[in-house]
Amino acid sequence: MSASSLRLICLSSFLLCAASAPAQEGHPLRGVWVGYWGPAATAQNRVVVVMDHDGKTVSGVLNPGPNAVPLKVARLDITPGTPSPKQGVPAILPIFKVYFEVDAKDGVAIVAEGTMHNTALPNRWIEGTWTRTSGGKAVKSEFKITRQ
Repeated sequence: MSASSLRLICLSSFLLCAASAPAQEGHPLRGVWVGYWGPAATAQNRVVVVMDHDGKTVSGVLNPGPNAVPLKVARLDITPGTPSPKQGVPAILPIFKVYFEVDAKDGVAIVAEGTMHNTALPNRWIEGTWTRTSGGKAVKSEFKITRQ
């Protein structure tokens, strides 16, 4: 085998490995999620959530950086889809429900519940309700975060 043939084989192997790397997404919640929550379109608050999955539990932080707050509870509940009784009609896809709680500074508690969309794609997003409780007063609003 000549040196040029060996180089060609090594280059081909490297390119094949590099091309398949983006396809490995891991757990659907794993990654950085960026978006907004707020009671009105004009009163939106930016939010960043970093989530990970170790094979058993979901963990993460809200707004990473100097003011990061760990997720107290985080889970993904999957409701299986139902097969279609008619042949040729696709089955109803499973529903991915996301839930997390945060105990932030100064007695602020946050509970977010949402549904994940485009679960099998890299551009998935979660939208639902965001409840922020402070001093006994709860503010409930909508949120949408997109996986980066």
